[in-house]
Amino acid sequence: MCIYGIELLEDNVAECRANLIEIFSDYIGVDKSDDLYRAASFVLSRNLLHGDAVTMRRHDSEPITFAEWGYIGRGKFQRRDFRLDVLTGSSRFSAEGSLFAHLGKHELFTPIRTYPPMTVRDLAAGCGGTPMEAA
Repeated sequence: MCIYGIELLEDNVAECRANLIEIFSDYIGVDKSDDLYRAASFVLSRNLLHGDAVTMRRHDSEPITFAEWGYIGRGKFQRRDFRLDVLTGSSRFSAEGSLFAHLGKHELFTPIRTYPPMTVRDLAAGCGGTPMEAA
């Protein structure tokens, strides 16, 4: 859940996802019918993107967003989506002497979407959930 990537060429994205899921399934000992395999495939589909890191846009010209997958206990995960351009731009706000230097990180790193808690089975079903109102 903590591997991220952006690639210009669609076939490279597909190959990378396939290689990572193969390594994962061999290591864990699961196959395509297992919820863990399908959940990992779903997460990789959200974390390895077809886009341009220079323009910070996906192949469909939408802004690149990445999901943060937090484990919240009892087999549940919390997904929060962040825009890459905001995350990378936030570093200049924390520079000493900047107008926003006094702000805490919690005020700079605000997700654009927060999803309800979900289980491995939810992830395996390919449902990232319906976003809740912005937190």
